[in-house]
Amino acid sequence: MLLKCQKEPFLQQLTSRVISCHEVKKGKKKHYEVVLEDTIMFAEGGGQPCDHGVLRVVPSDVSHIDKLSLTNIKVHDVQRKLGTAVHYTDNSVAVGSEVNMEVDWKRRYDHMQQHTGQHLLSAIAEQEPYNFKTVSWNLGATICHVELNTPSISDEVKSEIEQKINSLIQSGRPVTTKVYASKDDQGLSSAHTRGLPADHTGPVRVIEIEGVDENMCCGTHLNSLAQLQMIKLLHTESKRGNTLLYFVCGDRVLKTLQSALEVQQKLNVLLSSPPELFASMVEKLSKDHRTARKNAEKLSEELASLHATTLLNSTDKVLVVQRPTPDSEYSLTLQRDMRDACEKRLLLLTMGEQGGAQFVFRGPVDVVDKLGKGLAQKLGGKGGGRDGKFQGKFTDLAMVEDAVQYLRDNFE
Repeated sequence: MLLKCQKEPFLQQLTSRVISCHEVKKGKKKHYEVVLEDTIMFAEGGGQPCDHGVLRVVPSDVSHIDKLSLTNIKVHDVQRKLGTAVHYTDNSVAVGSEVNMEVDWKRRYDHMQQHTGQHLLSAIAEQEPYNFKTVSWNLGATICHVELNTPSISDEVKSEIEQKINSLIQSGRPVTTKVYASKDDQGLSSAHTRGLPADHTGPVRVIEIEGVDENMCCGTHLNSLAQLQMIKLLHTESKRGNTLLYFVCGDRVLKTLQSALEVQQKLNVLLSSPPELFASMVEKLSKDHRTARKNAEKLSEELASLHATTLLNSTDKVLVVQRPTPDSEYSLTLQRDMRDACEKRLLLLTMGEQGGAQFVFRGPVDVVDKLGKGLAQKLGGKGGGRDGKFQGKFTDLAMVEDAVQYLRDNFE
């Protein structure tokens, strides 16, 4: 059965009657499945997400309209079950009551723009000389994509397809709906079948873009390509030998442009340069960062070696080093330079700040095996190790003093 949302996709309000209302549970939350005689809210299908909206109970006696009657009952999901649209709400609605429904038009119109745009994109991509068939598609919250049966798409081809689509949008060709009695109707032979659910029964809708495409579809669509405004093809990704081509249509193009403009303005301030110099500036900053990192690593190694020399000159059997931040180069260099000394002495290295620190414990194998877990407990942390090395994480730097005393008390 064709629903009102499919017959009149631009209808934003409708009055209908409640056929059934059943309580269901999804996890710990309680919901209600509401079925109406007819609906303007589209149930998820054909790659198109469901509509959202509200139901308002129509009072039987209009002279006694109370606040409850005017309460908006939010519809947060609509799903197809055996050809019926099931509306999911958080409130029950009395069976037999009359309700006025209103669809979330901003969401619906956005879906119509993206869905019609997908039909147009898939149609052009399938034409000569491209011959890219659409395997699947996704209408995402911010961007959409079609999966095309080609391993790659060049920037040149992507640009050609985009230009062809936008030329058709500017022509304002009509988008119309044909209805056939069933999916076995002979009149459907010339239409594509992508988008029609496998369990579909009853009448079949075909969305026709004049002179471009005829495609079976259960979704809601625009009346004219002009309502698409424009399309922008974005990036591509590889997927199991196919290509995901990302795109946005209509109002989403403006949102994407606005988002890019805001990023550009922030980069103008951060880089103190115009957009045409962004790439060269970032490349220079990246090069400077790599150089600074190498220099910092070298300094960490030199500092660790200097500290190791000082520790080796100490007569203390338990050697302790505390560093304010984690530093892998420092840690590795210190442990390397202290390797021989740790055959007879203990080394405790802590790195980090209060709330998040690391520790490394080195020493004779039998001693580390014996004291490692106890040390971790004294630090209030956890860790593990072998072959004369025990390491882990802890949070309270104030525990270091007691941990060091634990080592002194248990190491002869």
